[in-house]
Amino acid sequence: MDTITARQQEILTFIQQTVEQKGYPPSLREIAGHFGMVGTRGAFKHVAALIRKGHLRKGQGARALEVISQSQTARAVQSKSAGRAIPILGRVAAGQPILAEENLLGHLTVDPSLVRGREAFLLKVKGESMRDAGILDGDLVLVKRQADADSGEIVVAMVEGEATVKRLIKKKKNLILQPENTDFDPIVITEKDASFQILGKVVSLIRPVV
Repeated sequence: MDTITARQQEILTFIQQTVEQKGYPPSLREIAGHFGMVGTRGAFKHVAALIRKGHLRKGQGARALEVISQSQTARAVQSKSAGRAIPILGRVAAGQPILAEENLLGHLTVDPSLVRGREAFLLKVKGESMRDAGILDGDLVLVKRQADADSGEIVVAMVEGEATVKRLIKKKKNLILQPENTDFDPIVITEKDASFQILGKVVSLIRPVV
């Protein structure tokens, strides 16, 4: 199966959870509504991509979606001949260069098309704050280095001296780092918080095989 993006992983997880709870998959309209999309076009594109990559199978009817991947795993393609070695970070401490030797756990070879030549890194996730987005403790998130992101995207940000994975929400003068787990509270960032820094945007998820 091909690697899927963080958003596609969220949609796959939502479809799986809906099937488990209701006994049938959500419609495109329900997917769009759950993720705050305007219209069903975006939902259609993501579902089509999941079908093309082998994680879903489409039958007849609006709800005829069958989940093929029960592991909810999006694995990067590892190829020594055509791959790209991406550094794996265990943690990122304030005041250190992001790729400082103290932060490195090793490297993983991934399909270069996942980052399209841009600077990137993998971060090992700690905790369950993004559980409902399908990002679990011990997962690796592939992050494209950038200093900003659009509202609604999942980012890696530096907060109070530690790197954290959260959904970025922009509201007027404040930024909100929204967890995807009701057991955790949102983190509100004000203009006065000079320590806050976006390190990059999450573009894919890799779940290590145990």
